[in-house]
Amino acid sequence: MNETLQLDGLAFEIRRSARRKTLGLTVDGAGNLVVHATGNATVQELERWTRRKLLWVHRRLAIKQDLTPRMPEPEFVRGEGFYYLGRAFRLLIVDVQEPPLRFEGSHFYLRCDARKQGFDHFRQWYIQAGREWAAKRVALLLRKSATSPARIEVGDLGFRWGSCASNGVVRLNWRLFQLPVRLSDYVICHEMVHLHEPHHGPAFWTALECAMPDWRVRQEELAKDARRMHWCDPHPRRQRSE
Repeated sequence: MNETLQLDGLAFEIRRSARRKTLGLTVDGAGNLVVHATGNATVQELERWTRRKLLWVHRRLAIKQDLTPRMPEPEFVRGEGFYYLGRAFRLLIVDVQEPPLRFEGSHFYLRCDARKQGFDHFRQWYIQAGREWAAKRVALLLRKSATSPARIEVGDLGFRWGSCASNGVVRLNWRLFQLPVRLSDYVICHEMVHLHEPHHGPAFWTALECAMPDWRVRQEELAKDARRMHWCDPHPRRQRSE
């Protein structure tokens, strides 16, 4: 449902307004890139215009990264903390277990010979755990948003926490499940409201306000809390192996 533009390895959200007369571009507090478009602007026009702004965008993102405190990259050593739903759980390294990584409610257990692929094992764990948790959470949020997605998918979404497709599928970033429940709820509710209000116009914000009156507070917390979590940097410094 949300229009996006992919340029130079960056994803831009397109927000249209019939009242707008000129094009605009913003980089918000979380590093999200938004092209503010007129209602009748074509994708080709927006692409040409945005390409001319890429140098400015990269400079803004570089400044933002320099000013943002970051968590050190995980080393996958005994006692290291990994977040799940806002809580930190210690990692234990074990010699023998069938899955490379498992979670038992109090600790993560990583097999010794799987440490070099630790990132991939944690990523897959968050995808699986997040998919199951989000499916249950949607049932609780139905009363607030009055909408239900056709399906929940969890995967890599780059800098975005979530997205909503025209077929009713809500996609969530696997990194989201490191954050506290109230922030995951905000992202899920935000995308569920998009099921009947596809654009970020007045009707969308009114519907979100009704579903979650404190959404502004949660939105600000989302940008701040991500700095405390592994892998929540919207512009990761580490390339994963696949």
